Parts: sequence; C-alpha cells; structure tokens
Amino acid sequence: MYDNKVSVINNEYDYSNILPTIEMVSYLVNYCESIYKQFLKLKEDDEEKNKQFKPEFKNYMYKNAYKDCFEVRIVEKTYNNITCKDFETFKTAIKDGNVKNVDKLLISLDLSYKRGIGNDLTDYDNSFDIIFKPYEIKFARKSNHNEENMNSIENSINEILKKFPIANSIFCTK
Repeated sequence: MYDNKVSVINNEYDYSNILPTIEMVSYLVNYCESIYKQFLKLKEDDEEKNKQFKPEFKNYMYKNAYKDCFEVRIVEKTYNNITCKDFETFKTAIKDGNVKNVDKLLISLDLSYKRGIGNDLTDYDNSFDIIFKPYEIKFARKSNHNEENMNSIENSINEILKKFPIANSIFCTK
C-alpha cells in the first residue's frame, strides 16, 4: 500500500517547449482536482473510521494536516490575480476570457497529511506545482517520504504534460 521510507524528494521537470493550450491545461486542472477530491475522501473516511476510538488508540493513515490545497492561480498582465479553487471556477475564468494573454498560470496541489497512532503522528508532506510562464514551464514535486501513491501522481502529471503539443524554438529545443 505505502512505503514509510523517509526521503527527500525534490524533483523538477522542464517542459518549456510545450504549448499550453486551453484544452490541455483544462485537462490537467481537471486531473489535479480529481486527485484532490480523492485525497479529501481518504482523509474523511480515515476520520470516520477513527471516531469510535479514544484519542490514544486512533490509528491514522491520512490525518488532516491543514495545509492541503488545490488551486489554480491566474496572474494577468495587469498583475490582477484570479484564484480558482475548483475546475468549475477555472472553466468560468476561461469563459470570461481570463485565461488569455496571461503573465503566468500556476497549478498547486498539496496532498500533505499525518500518519500514526494517537498523538505520535508523522508529517507526510507532498506538494506538486506546475508553473506556466512564457518560455518557462516547470513541474516540481516536493515530498519527505517515498510513497508509491505520490510517485504515481507525479508520473501521471508528467504523462499529461508529455501529451501537450511541442514546439521547439530559439528559446528552447528538446
């Protein structure tokens, strides 16, 4: 199910030669939101399972860490920021023309939680950030444990980014 290996994972990928079309970015945003919803459900189920026990006997697999989030931040050229907390809000931003000629777009997915028994909980930090800027498109993952589920999410995001159209230019050739 999971691997408890403490590890420093700080992976960064450069996708500066991809073309971030509205369709492909929307697909990526939708994927990230679906992963976030699954994560929230895991935490909810874990909390429900542990309700019946006294605090010292609770065994958490996905205890709330209060820093998890999913958001898409659109920074317009006027430096106006629009933050979308779900795919529907992002679709509205597209419909309203807010995803045209942007300065940058950032997708943040934080799947951090605590695991352990009673009050002896270990922090599991997992953040996935995708930054779209002109001529600079990066995907970064930071984690403090090597977990198969988080590795799978990282691989899936990479696979989605690899499906974006590619255009080699004088600024980036891969």
